[in-house]
Amino acid sequence: MRLNRTSRRLAALVAGLLGVALALAGCGGGSQAVDAAPAADAPVTITTAYGDTTVNAKPQRIVALAARHVELLNLLGEKPVAWADYTTTAEEVPQYYPWMVGTYSTDPDPNLFTADYVPAPEAIAALQPDLILTTIWQTDEQMYQQLSQIAPTYVGIEKDTNTSWQDDLAALAKLTRNDPSIVQKTQAEYDAAFKAAAEKLTQLKDKTFYIAALGEGEQLWLTEYAAAPLMALGLKPGPGQPMSGAEAADAPKYSLENVDKLTADVVLVATEHRDPNGSFKAAMQADPRVAALPAAQHNALIYLDSTQWGAVNGGSAASEIWWLNQIMPTLEKITP
Repeated sequence: MRLNRTSRRLAALVAGLLGVALALAGCGGGSQAVDAAPAADAPVTITTAYGDTTVNAKPQRIVALAARHVELLNLLGEKPVAWADYTTTAEEVPQYYPWMVGTYSTDPDPNLFTADYVPAPEAIAALQPDLILTTIWQTDEQMYQQLSQIAPTYVGIEKDTNTSWQDDLAALAKLTRNDPSIVQKTQAEYDAAFKAAAEKLTQLKDKTFYIAALGEGEQLWLTEYAAAPLMALGLKPGPGQPMSGAEAADAPKYSLENVDKLTADVVLVATEHRDPNGSFKAAMQADPRVAALPAAQHNALIYLDSTQWGAVNGGSAASEIWWLNQIMPTLEKITP
């Protein structure tokens, strides 16, 4: 199940993911921030990727169709009546989303998605929601219109890339009539965690990085996913490394034939989501040209497993801090 879900996310590589500039600026996504929480009975309108959505009163029956929404609702002290992340089961959550353990009160309901990995309107409608949370990767405009007939639907604010967690959190705070200062508070905690790590990783300051994820055609695509946490650790993008969705469309792609071009000081490689049997990774590891890469020579060629990749592939503050703690021992082994 994990493979299919992550593959759907990867299909949007050229569109891009994290709101990098927002995270690096150390502030919440400004476009949805407000000065105070709206009154519980006051209508609230958010301009989403597919148009305006209005919630007339504080929602009581939220249905969340992405795990990240559950994480962000938890920061606001809100719990959905039901949630799902494609067809993830309760048993799979600790494996795929270990940072979420203990933060949700109901298990995911895989029946909220169809076998084709799209939202199941009838199952969602049966829950009588007054707010539906989804993403552009799960929900196209036609499905958005269908879901909006059931309840106001929030799909994120970016149309061609993933909405940053900062903007999502600001929007959810507004929709649920919670204090918007949670964005700044969460950002401050995030910044503090990465600053503390950067102070221990002085050998990484100003080193270049590449983030290469296995995409279609057995090629490694340079992607901006995970760029924000690496920048927060003091690294800088290598030549051709995209930092936005627009740049990702024209970013370099590397087959096994030209994998020797991955010449950044630090290279993160994510293949497990599309290569479950490990054949592509094995071929890379057996290639003497890969062993000769600058990153490999300094213990800085790092293969992420699918859970680590999922933590930064459209991550939240919690998932990226979890990722940092997971990868810190590896980063500490990088030599100057």
